[in-house]
Amino acid sequence: MDMTRIRDRMVEHHVTRRGIRDPGVTEAMRTVPREKFVPPGSEEFAYEDAPLAIGQGQTISQPFIVALMLEKANLDAGDTVLEVGTGSGYASALLSRVARHVYSIERHEALALQAKQRFEKLGYRNIDVRVGDGSKGWAEAAPFDAIIVSASAPEVPTALKEQLGLGGRLIIPVGRCDAQRLKRVTRTGDAAFEEEDLGGVLFVPLIGEDAWTATHPMYTATAPSLEGTLASEPSSPQDAQGGGMGKIHPLPALPEGVVDYTEFQQTYWAVQRISWIVFTLLLLTCLLGLLGRGGPFSRQTLLLADGSVDFPVISRWNAPENMTVNFTPSSEDRVFTIDAAFLQTFSVQGIDPPQKATFVREGRIGYVFPADPAGPTRIVFRLQTQLPGPRPTIIGMDGETRSQSTFIFP
Repeated sequence: MDMTRIRDRMVEHHVTRRGIRDPGVTEAMRTVPREKFVPPGSEEFAYEDAPLAIGQGQTISQPFIVALMLEKANLDAGDTVLEVGTGSGYASALLSRVARHVYSIERHEALALQAKQRFEKLGYRNIDVRVGDGSKGWAEAAPFDAIIVSASAPEVPTALKEQLGLGGRLIIPVGRCDAQRLKRVTRTGDAAFEEEDLGGVLFVPLIGEDAWTATHPMYTATAPSLEGTLASEPSSPQDAQGGGMGKIHPLPALPEGVVDYTEFQQTYWAVQRISWIVFTLLLLTCLLGLLGRGGPFSRQTLLLADGSVDFPVISRWNAPENMTVNFTPSSEDRVFTIDAAFLQTFSVQGIDPPQKATFVREGRIGYVFPADPAGPTRIVFRLQTQLPGPRPTIIGMDGETRSQSTFIFP
């Protein structure tokens, strides 16, 4: 499967047509193989504009949302960027194609390890991954030119704002459930920040000391120590400690990013595939209907030694079809034959001039035409059946025969 074409189509249909214009972002999305960041068996859905479950109750966000967040971060080639919520690693991979260096922090160790392995296989060497509390950021690597948070917090964490450099941009969803809003916070001074509302979104919750914790009953979490840094380059900050996050309790049912949508997605795309098949069959039927009325591809001319047969390859019983046999002028008698079973589908409409004799031999009917050096001879058969399906036949002139069939439909 040519994923490059599918990737370009995703960017065209789901990104640029919806207003994303940043050339760095769109080029990164054309370059990074999204199918490498989804679970095995989900590759065919990688370029749908929909979230996909990746395990641990997490999702890979739909392409448009990822593109929107990257564009709103106003990234430059020399930027240092922090991503909170590594997840599958797809957003970090995109960031690494635009910015100079990416620091990515994930609270689920299994996801962090998978992401790091993907980066290594793809040769993305300007990404460092850490297991820890994303709400606390990555102080050792600060200040950041941009911070992108892929999970929703109850409010903008103070630590993340403090780790922005002057002019730095923080993109973060804020709020609970369907009340989440995507915010852009820009640092304009030592203690001055500007905040913009970029619209409504739906993300998984950001679990951490400065986000959803036991003080927020909707999202509770135990807090065993989970330390460690997964560095892909020697440039990773030394002595970095992971945040105190561990196993979370089962989360309530929420939209994108909280519920594991695997079963739903499989059902949705199965229905979608069936719908496309039905649509294609209906479209094909309509097309055949047009062709069956004498379109350029509904007939073919069979050339025989002493004449030709205008044979209807596609026939409709509510648009009567003719099968015409044309004989060239001849000074000798000719014999045209057709298997008798075919006459259950086509009946003789007319013979001009009349044949000299008719006979049946070995299941075929023969029409003997007299010599007519003055002009051509013609025999016309007319469709008479209303039974759909293919109707094979053998036709011939003198000793030359041909096998042919017509498909009849309503």
